[in-house]
Amino acid sequence: MGHSMRGIATALGGLLVLSGLLSNLLACQHAKQPQPTPEETQGLQIATDAYVAYQHADCETVYQLTQPDALDAMQTTELRYSLRLVRGFCQELDGDQPAARVTYRRVVNEGSSSFAAADAKERLRILDLLSDDADYARRVEEAGQGTREAVDAREPSTRSPASYPPLARASAVEGFAVIEFGVSRQGKTIDPLVVDSEPPFVFEGTALRAVRGWQYKVKRKADRNQRHVIR
Repeated sequence: MGHSMRGIATALGGLLVLSGLLSNLLACQHAKQPQPTPEETQGLQIATDAYVAYQHADCETVYQLTQPDALDAMQTTELRYSLRLVRGFCQELDGDQPAARVTYRRVVNEGSSSFAAADAKERLRILDLLSDDADYARRVEEAGQGTREAVDAREPSTRSPASYPPLARASAVEGFAVIEFGVSRQGKTIDPLVVDSEPPFVFEGTALRAVRGWQYKVKRKADRNQRHVIR
């Protein structure tokens, strides 16, 4: 995701990318109509405003821009799913996990193959771990405090970068996720954990999915307790 991705998105930056990115976001639904309609352009502007507000920790604005009735009236595209997703992020940050779960499940049910649904599944998985695995929160905390040994001695054979979330890109929202993980002797990644991110949740899902797909060269005498950290 880069080492300098802490910039604050500007309105100008968001507007400069609206047109081209909207065509990409809606390409599957509008193969014969590449030019966005006024309603679609307005929808992306709402999404841009919502994601920029979220980057500034302004969940009140996010809630105003993602009212369920308004989202229900939108076309079933990545725009709608990602707007619902960022509403779930705010609900989770506000401590309303039951409401966040409902929102995430709706994203998955509405757009099962969308980028937003993949992120929603990650949030549901982590919420389940936090509620069902008493050891999970401790392991994440220890990883964040650096109590585990972090190394980067293994040589990767396949390490594809994480995909940029489409609505974050359209909104010029920048950020990062720090992932701690182990590597088996056979070179498969083990137990990736998010130890830091900014803005919360936005880049975590895509980072976790990328790390799970990485492959390192076989090392028969590798120490399974050694952990890697990557931002």
